[in-house]
Amino acid sequence: MSTGKLPHSRSMARPLRITAACGLLALLALTACQAQQRPYAPAGSISADRAVGDIMVRFSAPPVTGSEEAGRLLESISGPIRFVVKRPMSGGVWLVTAISQSGDATMEQAVATLRAAPRIELAEPDRVLKPNRTMPMGRDMPPG
Repeated sequence: MSTGKLPHSRSMARPLRITAACGLLALLALTACQAQQRPYAPAGSISADRAVGDIMVRFSAPPVTGSEEAGRLLESISGPIRFVVKRPMSGGVWLVTAISQSGDATMEQAVATLRAAPRIELAEPDRVLKPNRTMPMGRDMPPG
């Protein structure tokens, strides 16, 4: 049964305050997300640069055991081509990616830059090897 009275103003104020607070938090979260639209790219990373190719590098003594140390040594090499550590390989060799903003940079320039740098003992392009002869046609019979 209705008494004809309006609901008490205090009972309506609390849900309105909670709704307003939630709306304000959502607005703050949205503006914080929009402020970080650009991805973070640390110095020396491959971003918009063009990859020239991969190079196998061995450092001279003392041995380089960590990728951070290898990265610092490669970062100290100046020139239009930068070098980023990709991964360690066996025998103390590191696979390094050469990158450049210039479209004219070549693998030969990158290898020459590395060979001229201090603490670089070996620098050779990483090439895909192909078999010298064709594979046999059948399992038991070589091509005749």
